[in-house]
Amino acid sequence: MTTSAAVETPEKVRTPAETVSGLRQPTAQERSEERALLIAVLLDLSLALPYSAAAIAIGSLSMLSEVLRGTLLLIVALVSLQTLRNLHRGRVAAYEYGIGKLERGLGLLIGALLIMAAGFIAFHALTRGGGEPKSEFWAWAAIVMVVYNFFVNVGPIIPLWKATRAGGSVIVQAQLRAHIAKAIASFPVVVCVVIDALSSNPDIARMADSIGGTVGAAVMTLIGAGMIRSALPDLLDKALSEPVQMKVNRTLATFFHEYDALLGMRTRRSGNTAYVEITVGFEPERSMADVSDVLARMEAHLRAEIPDVDAVLIARAHS
Repeated sequence: MTTSAAVETPEKVRTPAETVSGLRQPTAQERSEERALLIAVLLDLSLALPYSAAAIAIGSLSMLSEVLRGTLLLIVALVSLQTLRNLHRGRVAAYEYGIGKLERGLGLLIGALLIMAAGFIAFHALTRGGGEPKSEFWAWAAIVMVVYNFFVNVGPIIPLWKATRAGGSVIVQAQLRAHIAKAIASFPVVVCVVIDALSSNPDIARMADSIGGTVGAAVMTLIGAGMIRSALPDLLDKALSEPVQMKVNRTLATFFHEYDALLGMRTRRSGNTAYVEITVGFEPERSMADVSDVLARMEAHLRAEIPDVDAVLIARAHS
């Protein structure tokens, strides 16, 4: 005797009102996530060319490092936006268990790119710096660009944060952390580029440029390492955290007298979804209706305890 029951995650639920031409229509929350990420991408694109031109003209290591980091993260942001759109429209039917690992993988990629950019910055900060002669026009152009860049990095933080308050996609959460990292790292760049651009002393200009690069590298390394650390457990199928595991145990305890044996349990987390597989034993003489009723109520209890749960309950004969 074997039966199973599965609790669908919200992203798998389909109703006629939500489906057009076989595709799921995004909810208001999902559209806000897409809008927040799109704003961040458009702001970055608006700055790319003028900022790069000013960075090359002034020869600032701090600015050139931001060009490198910004370009890499912009590519990831574009991929993230397209992935998010596919996810919200149900274009992931080939992935039976969702794309939580892909979401975490993108977060891991963002973290890795931050650390790579940090290594590049740190190396050049220790071996060279700014301080090259520069025209007054490009000096002021560089100052305008770094100030504008700071506000471009800060601007998307609020809409991204609002989009993650209700849980939100792991992709959006990763982009929020990335923009916080960029905002924090770009502030010392503003200070150091102003000193570098306006100082008539090459040694002071070079020192300011090196300090700006070093501080930015340290901030990116810390945040990038944190993003990698948060992504690895899901990618390696780590079991649920203890508080969530306790909620699963609570369900088992609640129905302890309604099944005859606990034969096995496996749990893991992928993205925002908790996957739970429970195998329970029932005496062979119990009816299918009785067993199905117990499984259905256990399933409902799990969903109430853990909203983002994908549960599979398996019943086996046990004597």
